[in-house]
Amino acid sequence: MDKSLKALFLAASIFTSPVLADNFILSAQTGFEYPSPVSISHSGSYLLVKYKEWSFSHENFDPKTFYSNINLTGFERNFVRSIFDANKRSELPKWLAAISQEFSDGLGNKPESIKKIKVGKAEILAGHDGKKNGQIFILEDPAIHMITISGEKQYFDAFIKNIKER
Repeated sequence: MDKSLKALFLAASIFTSPVLADNFILSAQTGFEYPSPVSISHSGSYLLVKYKEWSFSHENFDPKTFYSNINLTGFERNFVRSIFDANKRSELPKWLAAISQEFSDGLGNKPESIKKIKVGKAEILAGHDGKKNGQIFILEDPAIHMITISGEKQYFDAFIKNIKER
């Protein structure tokens, strides 16, 4: 029996991979590469990855809880697009367009700082306030991923470049 346990342990150690990987899989279609962090913390649906100079967090967009006391179900994709494109606000009810404008202003979105990118089937909408905060939304079917970058624009730009089709 002792030899069986040793053999099982050896086999398990050969075929396991380390916990810290350099690829983050968002979905079957999309992922991103990231350097080894100082720490990773997970609570519920919220993931926080910290580095010495910056950090990023990930969570899935929940239309029922994203904006306090407002259920965005049915509006979620148009709402997210409107945060980064003022022309899209005209497609929303006036009350929701006003919320989108307020949210966009709070992020510090300026037309020159907004990025709109396609990676495979994923639509990436992002903006950095030029100081220490960036927001990235990755729209896929059926999920919307929210990634917040806390750090200088160089980390934000590098992060976006590392979003890849799988």
